[in-house]
Amino acid sequence: MNQELLVGFFGILTGCLSGLLGIGGGILLAPLLIIFMPLLTSIQLPLLTITGLTTAQSFFGSASAMFHHAKNSMRNNTVIYRFGVPMGIASLVISFFALHIPDQIVLIVFSVLAICSVIITIFDKWFFTFFEDINIQSSLTLPLMGIILGLMCGAVGQGGGFIYLPVMIYIFRCNPKVAIASAPIIGLLSSISLFSGRALSGTLDWSLCAYLVAGIFVGAKIGAIISLKLNETILRKCINVFVFFSSIKIISMAF
Repeated sequence: MNQELLVGFFGILTGCLSGLLGIGGGILLAPLLIIFMPLLTSIQLPLLTITGLTTAQSFFGSASAMFHHAKNSMRNNTVIYRFGVPMGIASLVISFFALHIPDQIVLIVFSVLAICSVIITIFDKWFFTFFEDINIQSSLTLPLMGIILGLMCGAVGQGGGFIYLPVMIYIFRCNPKVAIASAPIIGLLSSISLFSGRALSGTLDWSLCAYLVAGIFVGAKIGAIISLKLNETILRKCINVFVFFSSIKIISMAF
C-alpha cells in the first residue's frame, strides 16, 4: 500500500478516537506508524518523522474534535478558562526549556503521569467523593492543577488527554459528554506549542501531514457522531479503557 494513503487511513482511525473522546489521539498514532507501517509497506519512517506526525495528530485531532463538537454546545467554559488556559500557558512556557530537561527526569514524569491517570480511574468513586465540595467557579484547585499538568505534559511532549480527561470527570465532576466536548479546546491549547515548534523547525513531513490531516478530519466526524449516540456510562468506560492502554504504552516507553 502507498505510504501516503496508509498514513491517511491511520489519520481516519486516530481521528475517530479524537472525535469519540475529544482528545488529540497522537498516543495511538505512534504505534501504528512504528509497528504496522513497516508490516504493510516495508517502509520504516525515521523517528523524527514519526514524532512530527504524532505532534500534528495531537494538534489537528483536537482541532477537528473541537469543530465537530462545537455545534453541541455542551462544553464547560469555566473548566476551559480556569483549567485549560493555565495548562496551555504552562505547557507553552516549559516547551522552551524541554530540550534541556535530563532524559531521566522526562522518564520519571512520564511514569508519574501514567500512574496518576490509572489511579484516578481505578479509585474513581473515592476521587468523586473526596472532591465533592469543590467549587469550579472559585477553587484554586483548577488553575493550580492546570499549571502542574501543563508543566508535566509540556516537559514530555504530550498533549495530556490521558490525564486531563479523568481529572475533568472524577475531580472536577464534569458529565462525560461535557468533558469530551470541552477536552478538544484544552488539548488544542496544550499541543499548540508542540506543533508550532515542529513546524517552525522544519522537521515536519508536510506531504504525509496533509494526508494525515485529511484522514483526521473525516475520522473525527465519525467519532463525534458515535460519541453523541453513546450513553454516559459507556463513554466513561471508553475513557477508562483509553487511559489504561495509554498508561501501559507510556510506562513501557519509560522503562
